Amino acid sequence: MQRERYPGEAAGLRNFLAGLLPVAERELGPDSLLLHAIRRALKSGALADLRRARQMFNLLPRERKRALSSGLVAARREPRDADPVADRGPWITFDGGNPTDRGTRPRIGIGESTVGTTGGLLVLIRPGTLPSFAAGALRRIARLIEDDRRLLSDRFWFGRSRDAGGDTGA
Repeated sequence: MQRERYPGEAAGLRNFLAGLLPVAERELGPDSLLLHAIRRALKSGALADLRRARQMFNLLPRERKRALSSGLVAARREPRDADPVADRGPWITFDGGNPTDRGTRPRIGIGESTVGTTGGLLVLIRPGTLPSFAAGALRRIARLIEDDRRLLSDRFWFGRSRDAGGDTGA
């Protein structure tokens, strides 16, 4: 069994290929090998199939790839709901609250969307996910953040100095 090279690789590939599917069908026609590979990957969900479809896209001639990419970007610009995860709920939410108030306890609940969150830490977990799997994934993410504390630093992302109160995480 193949493993993800980074957390979320399979989900990212699925999202990319799902968006590319209608564009590839329109631009390349219904008999395209790329279209067949995308459909197969989305149907099976296997990481190898997802990677194969992405590789087929990457191996297209530059102009064809550019046309598909621009069609994909144009499709993303179409109006959408204000909340991109609202249609994928319900979610089990763990809301860490205000990052400056360490005395508050996280709120746990079931929600349809992220509207109304406090802006601190928000974790969304799909119901039916094994608790050990969710906890293990959160531990891996916490290790990545701990290993690279710059991820939480306003100074790193926005170039703010410590004097301006911009460094919140390191």
